[in-house]
Amino acid sequence: MRLGQLAIAAGLAAGFGLTVCGTGALAADATATQPVMGTAPEPMPAGWTLKGVVVLSRHGMRGPTYAVDCDQAKGNPDGCLDAVGQQPWPTLGVVAGHLLPAAYARVRSMGRYYRLRYAEDGILPKTGCPVPKSVYFIADTDERVVMTAGAVMDGMFPGCDIDDLVVQGDIYRGPSCGYSKTKSAESAQHFAGGSWEKAAKGELAGSIAALDKVIGPLKPEVCTALGLKSPCTAADVPTTDSKPGVINFLSQPAEQLIMQYGSGLPTSEVGWGRVAEATGMSTAEGIGYINKIHAFSDWVANSSPYDAAHKGSQVLDVVKSNLKDVVAGKGATFRFLSSHDNYILHVGGLLGLTWKLPSYPAHQVPLGGSIAFEVWQPPAGAPVVRLVYAAQSIDQIRDNPDLTPASPPGLQALPMKDCKPGPSGSCAWPAFEKIADRAMIKACVRKS
Repeated sequence: MRLGQLAIAAGLAAGFGLTVCGTGALAADATATQPVMGTAPEPMPAGWTLKGVVVLSRHGMRGPTYAVDCDQAKGNPDGCLDAVGQQPWPTLGVVAGHLLPAAYARVRSMGRYYRLRYAEDGILPKTGCPVPKSVYFIADTDERVVMTAGAVMDGMFPGCDIDDLVVQGDIYRGPSCGYSKTKSAESAQHFAGGSWEKAAKGELAGSIAALDKVIGPLKPEVCTALGLKSPCTAADVPTTDSKPGVINFLSQPAEQLIMQYGSGLPTSEVGWGRVAEATGMSTAEGIGYINKIHAFSDWVANSSPYDAAHKGSQVLDVVKSNLKDVVAGKGATFRFLSSHDNYILHVGGLLGLTWKLPSYPAHQVPLGGSIAFEVWQPPAGAPVVRLVYAAQSIDQIRDNPDLTPASPPGLQALPMKDCKPGPSGSCAWPAFEKIADRAMIKACVRKS
């Protein structure tokens, strides 16, 4: 095993120097109010019209972001997923981090759904190609993000010549603005309830034990790198009040089970066929249960107040700027921001959002799912913004059924914490703008 592979195992356990991109946990002050399973948002009142929508989406299923085929890794790899356990992980047939072939079809289905959904409300044509400049797509330069935007375009407007796609590497990343890893770690620990160890031994204990059974013994070299005696398993990875340990170590492997299942691998190959036995559930249910680890880890890392403000101000500014245009009736009425799970979590933290979508644990950011910021105009008065999360369930990702307004993906309206809710949980535009401005750190927003 290479030194880089050993380093990634130790780094995953300690939580040092890793960019965590993902999903759901509970803040210290939120443990008493778990979000409930989402249902379709209530219809807006009669006579209200949809002015436009800004969709903040996560990319679709991807290959592991850590190298899997370690012997062929070139140069000085950052790490290797195979360093986690003794049995090899499937590569899923793509370059690390790239969109899976199966993911294109799933995201394309989401595009068809957006077309049908928003044609009903009059901002998209029911048939044919859109009016020039009426739709707009944004992506950063990561392959999986650009390909996701293309798949959504393909699903919405097959055969149409649409060139309104902006690809910009720093579109969602602002300046460093004095970011401190120490302050980030302190904020995350507080947001996790004050102790990572308490979380690992409490609400995450069952999920950790199940994934430990799925992975099995770790490689002897990994045990040594972690300061453990061989044989060892993931459950032996030390976790303290301030160090996420086993939670961070198992976060990436937990989400990989969704990729394996969603890409169509036989259940006998998903998690080496051990998920059902390890959890006592069906494979899909077991994957959702195990992903409490990933959801908790990424929600805490990305939605804690410090990280949400310092890393999320730029993306919230992009969302707000696009909404401002929609409110003013300028430019495209449908705007698709293709991005990553960490950006959705940053925005969720800044706006005080909470969600739990069908088949997923709280605050999971499903692959190919999105938050739609819908601008609605009442017959009189200021417009309102309604936030709706839409995401395919774990089984929908695997089976890729047709999605329509009558048979939709999982849906949940997201009221904003500090806004007096209007119809269907909406927030008046003036209040939304004030809340967003107050939540952002101006120094963390890139000057145009």
